[in-house]
Amino acid sequence: MRRRNVISWIVLIALAFFAVLPLYLLFLNSFKTRGEIFSSPFRIPKDFSFSNYVNAWKYADLGRGLLNSFMLASLSAVLTMLIGGLAAYALARRVRGSSYVITFLMFCNTLPLFIMLIPLFVWFQRLGLTNLIGVVIVTVGLSLPFSILLLRSFLVAIPKEIEEAALIDGANKWQIFWKIILPVARSGFLTVGLLNFAGGWNAFTIPLTFLSANPDQQTAIVKIYTLSGQYTAPWGQIFAAIVIVSLPMIAIFLIFQRYFIQGLIGGAFKY
Repeated sequence: MRRRNVISWIVLIALAFFAVLPLYLLFLNSFKTRGEIFSSPFRIPKDFSFSNYVNAWKYADLGRGLLNSFMLASLSAVLTMLIGGLAAYALARRVRGSSYVITFLMFCNTLPLFIMLIPLFVWFQRLGLTNLIGVVIVTVGLSLPFSILLLRSFLVAIPKEIEEAALIDGANKWQIFWKIILPVARSGFLTVGLLNFAGGWNAFTIPLTFLSANPDQQTAIVKIYTLSGQYTAPWGQIFAAIVIVSLPMIAIFLIFQRYFIQGLIGGAFKY
């Protein structure tokens, strides 16, 4: 038994090392010059200068990019929780045709983004929605199938007797959803919200495609991409920009990690 514990600890330490190493190198190289990065990427920098951070913030316009990223992430998370929650509640209560809808949603999860990207761009361009609003709409639409299935797995576990008791007391369906279902399935909604916030914050392909003609509406990830030139790239500034963009998500997950883990554990699919 003791030998098995030692092996488990060795495996866990090795996995943690490989998980932390890229973050360590990212942070370390964000203080280095281009020459130092390529000559000694693993060494501590000679001078911990914040010039890369200052230049990245200035030349990539990260302030505006972070604001746009926050708007995209927060709006997509809230809308996905709202629309996905209502749809999941209906599917959890076995409305007519729910099995076909669930099958369709599972099929939607298998579709790769790249086969939908060009048709979506052409369609939204004709509608005049190649802007941040259009990116929010597309992001919500693409994230809804998985979010609905995940939320449904939480709502199925809620006993129907609670709703029946509320109906007897005079509550309607809307009151039951807002005052009973939401509080009971709080961890599930927070999990879906965090996943979609992270997805919106880290989105790259859709914002890059839709916002190429609107620099003022580009997200932070796209702003980092614009730092690269045709033949060279300021890697120190890019690493510094990545560190800046990563810090808000790290802070959010540290704050809500307890609810996130509870949601993942309690969200095993039940069909």
